[in-house]
Amino acid sequence: MSEISEQEESTKHEATESDDHEILEQIKIHFKADEEAWRDVRKDALDDWKFRAGEQWPEQIKKERDSDDRPCLVINKMPQYINQITNEQRQNRPAIKISPVDSLADVETAKVFQGIIKHIENSSNASVAYDNATDGAATGGLGYIRVTTDYCDDMSFDQEVQIKQVYDWASVYFDAASKEPDGSDAGHAFVHQEMSKDEFKREYPDAKMSSMADWTSIGDSDGWISDNSCRVAEYFYKKHKKVKIYQVQDLISGQVLTLKKEELPKEKQTYKILNERETLECTIHWVKTNGYEVLEKTIWPGKWIPIIPVYGKSLMVDGKRILESVIRHAKDSQRMYNYFTSTESETVALAPKAPFIVAEGQVPKEFELIWKSANRKNIAYLPYKPISAGGQLVGAPQRNAYEAPIQAITAARLQSNDDIKATTGIYDASLGNKSNEQSGVAIARRNAQAQTSNFHFIDNLNRSIRHVGKILVDLIPKIYDTERALRIIGEDGTEEVVTVNTIFDGKKKYDLGAGKYDVIVETGPSYATKRQEAAAMMIEMVKAFPGFAQIAGDLVVGNMDWPGAKEMQTRIRKSLPPGLVEEKEGADIPDEVKAKMGQMEQMIQQLSGSLTQATEALKQKKLETESKERIETLKVNAQLEIAKAQIESKEALAGFQQEMSTLNDDILLVKQRLGLLNFGTPMTNDAGAELAPQQGM
Repeated sequence: MSEISEQEESTKHEATESDDHEILEQIKIHFKADEEAWRDVRKDALDDWKFRAGEQWPEQIKKERDSDDRPCLVINKMPQYINQITNEQRQNRPAIKISPVDSLADVETAKVFQGIIKHIENSSNASVAYDNATDGAATGGLGYIRVTTDYCDDMSFDQEVQIKQVYDWASVYFDAASKEPDGSDAGHAFVHQEMSKDEFKREYPDAKMSSMADWTSIGDSDGWISDNSCRVAEYFYKKHKKVKIYQVQDLISGQVLTLKKEELPKEKQTYKILNERETLECTIHWVKTNGYEVLEKTIWPGKWIPIIPVYGKSLMVDGKRILESVIRHAKDSQRMYNYFTSTESETVALAPKAPFIVAEGQVPKEFELIWKSANRKNIAYLPYKPISAGGQLVGAPQRNAYEAPIQAITAARLQSNDDIKATTGIYDASLGNKSNEQSGVAIARRNAQAQTSNFHFIDNLNRSIRHVGKILVDLIPKIYDTERALRIIGEDGTEEVVTVNTIFDGKKKYDLGAGKYDVIVETGPSYATKRQEAAAMMIEMVKAFPGFAQIAGDLVVGNMDWPGAKEMQTRIRKSLPPGLVEEKEGADIPDEVKAKMGQMEQMIQQLSGSLTQATEALKQKKLETESKERIETLKVNAQLEIAKAQIESKEALAGFQQEMSTLNDDILLVKQRLGLLNFGTPMTNDAGAELAPQQGM
């Protein structure tokens, strides 16, 4: 037995090593292809990020100006334009909404799904991930969001879903063949980081490379491994296999379901197969590698790769993808603005230190250094040598006349500033600066124009967040697959605890695994913002119609966002006339009444229990009765069909006999008319009765 076990273990190990070798080859091929396909996009994105950070002067020009002690000013306007887009998104957060789409799904479970997703977003700070991705798309043309799972805590086996940010967009290599703007069609994706040798050995002490002193001996690492560091990457990839699915109908409930072969009920008489076909089943595999060995691997429970891109303006030019940011086409305008601002500043700064007009011989050699710096430094006095020309003494050196900055430079600077606004589509009214628009309508129209010109950034984010919602709807039933109490958050921010996948009244309540649900994304002000707007409008109503406060004062205060608003709302409600406010459960109820209510609740619970048992018994009896009735109905229908067939057979036979009798009579008549009968022999009919001879034959 031990020899067989060792042999099986050896075979299994060899198979694992073979699989790992294939995976490593696949990883290197995909990474190299993605690296090549994304090279230009990533280069442009990196230039955009550097430009935003202030690297706005070409290196050669900056060196030349520095050597001449000329200023290279950077009046960086790019951050405010990017912030205008990202902050607009922060004020109008996209909200994931869930709705049922088939008979197995229901509205209440959809609300639970939506509440779970809201809780996931809050607990994992998903807003940070959304903001970071939007900032990446606006700055460099691309950003990323990722969905992960982790244990609730160190001492728990329960897992939870999280939405995380991708700190560095450059750490992601996405499937270059993906065409969908949300990346839902991606076949693979990489998330990598560089690790030092010491860090790697600390993180993976059991790895093969941790025992190697010299990493360079590996060779053919394709850039994954260097002397003192290595690339460690997470690799997600899809695998497809053909499966057969069946459309079946439950003969008892009448429900139509789609099941795989292994999911079909064992009792064949309980269902009927309506249709069948082959399809592709997708599984997502996760591998962690350093390019030399597989460090970790598992199967991701979802059906989509949990890396979601957020793109800027996406274009396809000559078969290549181009991703544009907000500042991509504003770079030249910004550079010109910096140049003209620097020139204008230089002119103004040097004007008080205009050059001197000096006659030949007035500055001795020993004083030349002092005079050369006289237009750049404040010097207390300048020595010179009096000289005469034509017998007359030449006056002391004089400064050249001050010239104001050239008007063309100022005009060019202002024009370049306007060019920045035109290329970004964001104008002074949107930035809160003083503009030519004076009326509120004109300002609103200008703001709307700016929002429209850059709406593709918000729209692409919404599309990506919708895909995040689809990933979560697919993932939640697989992670939260047992009876479990979950915290959900409503649209108004209220929290409650709901037990999912629980059996109630013989049925599964809040069954997360049943039915299909659709995901939509709504963009607009948050609930708190809407409440503030409602309060402001109600206050205006009170000002216009003072009597409004007498009937809706509690609603006005309830929408206020200040401490004590809820308590004030309760007090106002008590003073309102009866009938205006619905009675709240438990409000101002005497203790004796509460005791009676408690007794009644116990009685109701007991009756409910009895009712549940009776209902179950009735359902069982009904099921048995329906089965008997169904069998009896089948018997009666069969008997009716047999009787009908017999009647039809008898009718057909009688008709046939009648036709034969008529035919025989016709034959006899013909024979008589042709004189073929023997007249000496009396004619008889079929019954043997004697017939009288016919006259005139």
